[in-house]
Amino acid sequence: MNKRITLLILMAMTATLPMSAQVQYGTNQYAVRMNVGYNHNTTYGSHAGFDFGAFMPINQHFEMQADLRFTTAKNHALGVQLRPKFAVPVGEMFVEGRLQANFYPRDGFNDMTQAIGIGYRMEYVSVLFGMSTRLIIESPYDWHANSNIIVEPFNFCYRIEAFVRPTTSPWNISLCISNMTDYQIERVWQPIFMANGRYNIDEHWQVNLSALCKPTGMFHLNAKYYAAEVRAGFAYAF
Repeated sequence: MNKRITLLILMAMTATLPMSAQVQYGTNQYAVRMNVGYNHNTTYGSHAGFDFGAFMPINQHFEMQADLRFTTAKNHALGVQLRPKFAVPVGEMFVEGRLQANFYPRDGFNDMTQAIGIGYRMEYVSVLFGMSTRLIIESPYDWHANSNIIVEPFNFCYRIEAFVRPTTSPWNISLCISNMTDYQIERVWQPIFMANGRYNIDEHWQVNLSALCKPTGMFHLNAKYYAAEVRAGFAYAF
């Protein structure tokens, strides 16, 4: 049973990988967002994704983010992020705690990931390094069995993103390499390549366009295509 669940998680981990849809650095506005995406991968073929999120800057030292994801491949996810933060002479330091749950009812398992990291962001660069732990649970769970849970106790997490303009600009484009998104944390040897763009129509409305590519293979040294996604949507800041 463990081998079957492990194989399924390896195939499905990127079935619903979304873009990082973070609100621009320096904002102090509450915001909600909605995105629609087209995804294709070698496991599930073509499918659509729909995600919703909320960004909540509680005060100048603490912010929260919540995300919900549905796909036509019947892989769904939710996540919560907590970020205590503090200003430094240049930029901002923060601690990021994450709790993410992914549901694969068609494949008979779910997974839950907890992560914590330390990050630094300024106008042109944002970086984060941390660690995560994952539980892979057979669904429906049999409380009388001993082989229905797989524990991955340690995984290194990272995100490095560079912007072409100051992040407080009305529009911006960024390039990112990471093994984590708002819904999924990959193993350290499986980087994800992302490009993100946004345009602020006015002080309330923002439109977003994103693209993602994930090869396969250890550190992608023998890289071949596995998954790609294009997403578009909008955000409204209060």
